[in-house]
Amino acid sequence: MIWRKILFTCFFIMHIIISIAIPESSDASQVRCSKRCVAENCNSIGIRYGKYCGVGWTGCPGERPCDDLDACCQIHDECVEKRGMTNVKCHEKFKRCIKKVQKSGKAGFSRDCPVDTAVPTMQQGMDMAILFSQFGNSKLEL
Repeated sequence: MIWRKILFTCFFIMHIIISIAIPESSDASQVRCSKRCVAENCNSIGIRYGKYCGVGWTGCPGERPCDDLDACCQIHDECVEKRGMTNVKCHEKFKRCIKKVQKSGKAGFSRDCPVDTAVPTMQQGMDMAILFSQFGNSKLEL
């Protein structure tokens, strides 16, 4: 019973953090899309990188990713759109993709937010997403 309270509290706190990190839209049902490469909040959960990376952030249809790291985010966006936000396989595939980009040694499109800074932030975000995805999993053992 105590574990359920702890998990609920963690989920509630995470929901608040994500709500703060995502910019408000005048139409809540409208998904914002990006046509330009951005690099903001590279050390926080509110990271915006390229056109596709960041919670509540995606490229407009037909937009090419800004670099290889942004391409990983585009693939992840497509995966969770198809399989659902709680699909752990999408998150694990994303983590492998961004690690591969980091190991390539490429700096990325942004001097302000190099790949070596953005990847650890994204990994932490995916670790949290995986944790929260497991909340609804009835096979989860504590």
